[in-house]
Amino acid sequence: MSLLLLTVSGMVLIVLAADYFTNGVEWLGYHLHLEEGAVGSLLAALGTALPETLVPVMAIIFGQGHSENAIGLGAILGAPFMLATIGFSVIGVGLWASRRKSRTLNVPTAGPMTDDLGFFLLAFAVVVLASFLPRIIHPVVALGLLALYGRHAWKLVEGHNTSDKRNVAPSQPLRLSSRPRPPLVLVILQVVLALIGLILGAHFFVTALDGITKIVTISPFLLSVIVTPVATELPEVLNSVIWIRRGKDTLAVGNVTGAMAFQSSMVPALGIAFTPWQLTPLEIATAVLAWLAALWIWLKSRSHSLRVIELLTAGLFYLAYIGMVVALINR
Repeated sequence: MSLLLLTVSGMVLIVLAADYFTNGVEWLGYHLHLEEGAVGSLLAALGTALPETLVPVMAIIFGQGHSENAIGLGAILGAPFMLATIGFSVIGVGLWASRRKSRTLNVPTAGPMTDDLGFFLLAFAVVVLASFLPRIIHPVVALGLLALYGRHAWKLVEGHNTSDKRNVAPSQPLRLSSRPRPPLVLVILQVVLALIGLILGAHFFVTALDGITKIVTISPFLLSVIVTPVATELPEVLNSVIWIRRGKDTLAVGNVTGAMAFQSSMVPALGIAFTPWQLTPLEIATAVLAWLAALWIWLKSRSHSLRVIELLTAGLFYLAYIGMVVALINR
């Protein structure tokens, strides 16, 4: 199969699956009596985090060489880096293109978004600092990160349950049913099928990109940081754009920040536990830029509703990284 056909097939499958997934997740949240913030930060984020989670799992656990570890490490650091920079920038573009009168996100300044970002800043700092700790302590750090995320997820669910009186059904019917209130089994079936579509679409896209990198030589780490997350983060980004267009800003942002919380704790715990976790200066720079981009959004979101220009500014951290990589290559 040609690289062009693989790329197009992956993109089309991701687009279609993302539409079915966002629709299914909205109905799943309705059945579980969860507010939009918890739906976006937990249900949507965990579901669409599967594609990029599979990359480090396959590379670290089933890989046997240095290059596999480099790919796994790049995927671990690259996912939150892409979400904190490109993810918010794309949300800004979607908000700008939505033709609203107000060019600000309609998201509470104190809610799941700021909770997710605050958690990310804490957990990802621990992830970087673990590189400077003795390896004998790494399993303890990994378990601590797992416990931290479990506590964060529990707080989101407990703090954002909603009552039947406020539980408003989604505006669009379930894609697999025309009933006013589709059964939970059918909702779960649609979400699962959409997740399979997202994973397959991301797999096709990653395969195509991997083929391209064999033509254009690139290091395994940079492949995982720059190339692979472009495909594996497409589900989150595309879901967020769809929700922005539907006026569901809380779901759109929670989808990204919830994935960031997951990617800053659960996935790095794998790398910390099963690899030496000795980060190089380039790897530390990747993590620091991701952390700074998240800090920028967190600080702005605490004082007022995020504006388009502030969301787009997060992309500057990505451009700074690309500039740094180009400078290193040309040395």
